[in-house]
Amino acid sequence: MKSKKGSWSVIRQFFSKVIRSLMASPPEIEGLFTPIQSPLPIIRPVDNWPAMLNIHAAHASQCFVEEVVHYKHTQGKQHEFLRFKVSHPVKPWKAFVFADRTVNMDDEDGEPSLSNKAAMLSSPAPSSSSSSSTHSSCVLPAHDTIYAATASSEALARLHVTFFKDPHGTVRTLTFDTENSRPSVLELASLLRVTSHHAPSYTACKNQCYWFADTVYEALRQLFPDHRQSPDSRRNATYRGIGIPMANSVGDVCVAYHEERAGILARANEERERYEAVRTSLVRSASERQEAREEGREEGRAEERAALERERVEERAALERERVEERAALERERAAFAAREQGLVRVIEELAAQSRNAAAN
Repeated sequence: MKSKKGSWSVIRQFFSKVIRSLMASPPEIEGLFTPIQSPLPIIRPVDNWPAMLNIHAAHASQCFVEEVVHYKHTQGKQHEFLRFKVSHPVKPWKAFVFADRTVNMDDEDGEPSLSNKAAMLSSPAPSSSSSSSTHSSCVLPAHDTIYAATASSEALARLHVTFFKDPHGTVRTLTFDTENSRPSVLELASLLRVTSHHAPSYTACKNQCYWFADTVYEALRQLFPDHRQSPDSRRNATYRGIGIPMANSVGDVCVAYHEERAGILARANEERERYEAVRTSLVRSASERQEAREEGREEGRAEERAALERERVEERAALERERVEERAALERERAAFAAREQGLVRVIEELAAQSRNAAAN
């Protein structure tokens, strides 16, 4: 029987890989979608996630959260975490994002790793006999992290192994049916970030994984009220059936979220104004350069016209000089001819006089 189950699992994995290989590439949005055949999910501290998404902010702003599921492990540390289903406008692409709070146990390079998931996930509440000093000693750096992968990818399969290998149950589900009612993935990133900043330390008595999951979930309910919720059995924030104390921070987190989004909007407006100022300056510069070129061309044409006019004047002057010289030469020829004519007349008169003298003698 086990052999048949193992064979069927191998066959199913084989066909799953074939189907993945035939699928087109998912959208290129940093921090959300992973290549279908890559086994590596996206793992980032929630504080860095918004900046990563902003690399492709125009595309990320079109991705919306369809569903939020609050999960709880039913054995061991009874860790609680959230899973978000995110849709992309180009169907059928979807991504899944997990978010949780653990004790801060970084790798050598300071980044979270899946191997750390086996470490301390949450702590049960101290006994009623514990003193306040014991409570205050449970403060550790919190590690608030997101894990993202494309639906039907090998990376998502790896995340499922990580988060669902232990027995678990669904505490409650939040569904946003229409696109207008859904938070964008950028808004989700802002909410996770301000929640983490509100209580950056992990305390077993009030700011543990139960607090993080509950605060984010309840804040989404208040900030985006057009939703459906599955029956809430209120099994969250319990350890072996015993209620765990946690801070009530939803109102403060919602205020911080609005301030965060207002700041982002103000920065976006400032960036847009700077862009418009630069664009206007560039357009003005281009226009001025064009006008200068036009003026230069006009000046060039004026210079060409002036040069042509000078050439015409010089040509007319040269022609006039030639005519004057021709007239002067003609006058000289006429004077020379008149002089020759007068000389000839004198010669004739002299010959006539000689003839008369000869006849008289």
